[in-house]
Amino acid sequence: MAPNILYLGIDQGSSSTKGALLDDSGMAHAEFVVAVPPRLENDREVEQDPEGLLSSVVEVFLKAKQWAQQHQYDIAAAGIAAQRSGVLAWRALDGTVVHPMITWADTRTYPIIQDLGKATERISELTGLPTIPNFAAGKIHLLQMRHLEPSVKVGTLDSFILYRLSAREKFVTEDTMAARTMLYGLKDASWNERLCRDFRVDRKRLATIVPSLHRHAVFEEIPIMALLGDQQAAVLGHGRHEGHALLNLGTIASLLKETGARAIQKTGLMTSVLLSRELPDSTDRAARYLIETTSPITGTVSMEPVRRGWCNDSTTINSMCEESQAANPGGAAIAYFVHHRPHPPYFPVRTPNVLVARPEATIADKTRAIVENVGNLIVRMIEEFSEKGILESTSEIFTAGGGSDLEYLLRYISDVSGRTLHRLAMREATARGAAFAARASLLGLEEPYGPALEEVTATYHPTNPDRRRRYLQWQRLEQDVLNNSLPAHAEIEE
Repeated sequence: MAPNILYLGIDQGSSSTKGALLDDSGMAHAEFVVAVPPRLENDREVEQDPEGLLSSVVEVFLKAKQWAQQHQYDIAAAGIAAQRSGVLAWRALDGTVVHPMITWADTRTYPIIQDLGKATERISELTGLPTIPNFAAGKIHLLQMRHLEPSVKVGTLDSFILYRLSAREKFVTEDTMAARTMLYGLKDASWNERLCRDFRVDRKRLATIVPSLHRHAVFEEIPIMALLGDQQAAVLGHGRHEGHALLNLGTIASLLKETGARAIQKTGLMTSVLLSRELPDSTDRAARYLIETTSPITGTVSMEPVRRGWCNDSTTINSMCEESQAANPGGAAIAYFVHHRPHPPYFPVRTPNVLVARPEATIADKTRAIVENVGNLIVRMIEEFSEKGILESTSEIFTAGGGSDLEYLLRYISDVSGRTLHRLAMREATARGAAFAARASLLGLEEPYGPALEEVTATYHPTNPDRRRRYLQWQRLEQDVLNNSLPAHAEIEE
């Protein structure tokens, strides 16, 4: 391509919308950040204003176009990555929102999941997903029932954004988003009639599924050539690490690995579509897949010392962990935090957060215990991948996301798991991956990953196998929690 050609990647997230203009080499020429309306939380309900989310996407388009014009560049294509599993309703006539977006964190549909009974096993087999209220199917049912008239569209956030950017011409979604609804059958790569019946969803009112890499629309004279979920875009943005796994430490910790053209399903793990594209001279779609496991609370729990007022930032958390390790390698405190909100319906079984500390334990010891608790949750994820044949014993793990700044955490995970960890420099990988996907779609490239610009900023080899004892202590504490046999001095958060 000509040297003055750039590609726009947009990452629409729950806290901001980010954009990046990249050239063919993968170098970022400009980056943009636009604030979005905060999420509104009320017990089980977590909603967000979709008009504000759409406005932030439009603003990124306009900022990018203005920058390109000022610096004499052309934007050849754009890719949009959106937060997954959010559902909203809007009028078909003018695109006006009639119900705010019910986000992925919303669990109001838990009673619907309960009513499914044993059908949850069949649903998981068909979808490759655990049958939980965070995914979109129950939310689609609720909004379809609340708005029975066909003139109201009910769909995921990507469908709404594209509907408005296409001047109300396109009511579509793509495979990565559809596959997170619990209405999409992995084997048939389409809305599944049996799943729609299970969730009492009108299949005729669902968006049309199109390839992720596709000419979706043109907005501000820029062709939108890629549309996909934020996690998928982040995988593309971090680059391909053949045979190894990617551990993304954000608000949610995700351990994932690409499985190519094969959709591998394992009990307890999630199978996701990485992306899809049109086959040449055919209307069929070809997909690439991921297998993953997640922990929804690791980011929040790792910042628990800040919430408690023990320190101000992650840098101090790290130094306190180091201080505790140097003073008492065996540890004076241990934590078992498995969720941030210790009450139903987030966790139907009441399991409290617990911190057990000896009388001489310092604030640094307690901070270290909480951070190691996060590490233990992640080690459990790694072991599950290994036990189920996803990771070979020699496989290394690449880490990214804000949580990877906690150096003590990465060293702890490496020592306990016995695996080498590499910390990646690239932080804004989602917008970068969306831009690479748009480039691959525009140019008809088979490989959607971009040039490997990011560097490994640190490598952690397992050097202290004694830390494994801390993990075993944590497992014993877990049994005490489940058996309600905690010592009297245990701090219990209920």
